[in-house]
Amino acid sequence: MSTIGQLLLGALLIAITVAIHGAVMGWLTWQLGRRRGALPSLWNHYSLLATVALWCVVAHLVEIAIWAATYYWQKVMPGFDIALYFSAVTYATIGYGDVVPPENWRLLASMEGLIGILMCAWSGGFIFAIVTRLQHDATAHRQS
Repeated sequence: MSTIGQLLLGALLIAITVAIHGAVMGWLTWQLGRRRGALPSLWNHYSLLATVALWCVVAHLVEIAIWAATYYWQKVMPGFDIALYFSAVTYATIGYGDVVPPENWRLLASMEGLIGILMCAWSGGFIFAIVTRLQHDATAHRQS
């Protein structure tokens, strides 16, 4: 595929990735709003954080699978299992290097790495914001 073709396909995949992540983060924010006022307890905090982390991972896995399906569809990788593995290590910027795309597909893979960094940062920032809010709420509860 041409450089322009990869850029356009990459832009589409980035838009889809951001839309999925935004939908999950929005849904989680809505769910968190419904839980406001729950009794602050260690168990509630752990279960909340575990649930949020799980949903973040699910979002990442769906996004990874979409990139993998594209690699498989475009015959960049010989099988979906290899494409999924390659997509996961690229998205997470692990980059073992044991599976690499053909030279004419490396731009798209680089774009996946870039959006993977951003989506992981978004999830990390979201969890950080929740922890900050939990600490704030716990402090306010102790002072009242």
